[in-house]
Amino acid sequence: MIAFLHTSDIHITKFENLVKKYNSKVGIKHYVNAEMLSKALLTAEIDSKTFGKEVEKIQIENPALIVCTCSTYGEECDKLEVIERIDMPIAKHLVSNFKKIGVAYTAKSTKDSSENLLERMASEMEADIELVDCNCSDSWIHYENNDFDSYVRSIAKTIKSFENEVDVIFLAQASMEGAKDHLQNFKVAVLSSPEFGVREYVKML
Repeated sequence: MIAFLHTSDIHITKFENLVKKYNSKVGIKHYVNAEMLSKALLTAEIDSKTFGKEVEKIQIENPALIVCTCSTYGEECDKLEVIERIDMPIAKHLVSNFKKIGVAYTAKSTKDSSENLLERMASEMEADIELVDCNCSDSWIHYENNDFDSYVRSIAKTIKSFENEVDVIFLAQASMEGAKDHLQNFKVAVLSSPEFGVREYVKML
C-alpha cells in the first residue's frame, strides 16, 4: 500500500488516478490535514510537531511507502526516513536537464522549501543552475475561495510573463498543475511534481 499525506482533499482524486495509471494493483490510502498548511501560511512557521504526529498515525497502517504531497512540508520529510516528498523526483529531473529554472508558487511557504531542494540537488549533482522567482501568490486568494478555475487561469497569466526568461517552469505546488491547460502554446516546458513523483515512487513498491 502507498499512503499519501495531503494538506487538501482536492488532491485525493488526482493522486488516486495517477497511481492507478502506473499500477492498478497498488493499494492506496489518503490522509488529509489541512490545518498544517493553513497554520504555516498564517504564522510563516512549519508545524513540525503536528506533521510528526500525522506520520506516526500513518505508520500504524504499515504502508509500504508514505509520500507527502505538500511542498511546504518537504523539508520536514527530509528529516524523517519513513516519508518521501513528492517533489524529489522532479527536482532531480530539473537539475539534470535545465539551467534557468523558473520556480512558480502561490503559497510563499513553498518558495524556500522548493528552492532549497533544487539548490541541494544542484550541489550534489555538481550542476550549474539559476533559479528565477515566478511569484504567483496573487492567485492564492482564488484557492482560498475554492475557485480553482480562476486559480489556475491566474497562475497561467503570471507565468506567461516569464516565457523569455527561463528554460523551464516548475509548478512547485501540486495544486498548480491545472495551469498547464492554459499554457499550451508556451515556448518552454511547464513541469509539475505529481506525475513525476508518483511514477518514480510506484516503481519502488
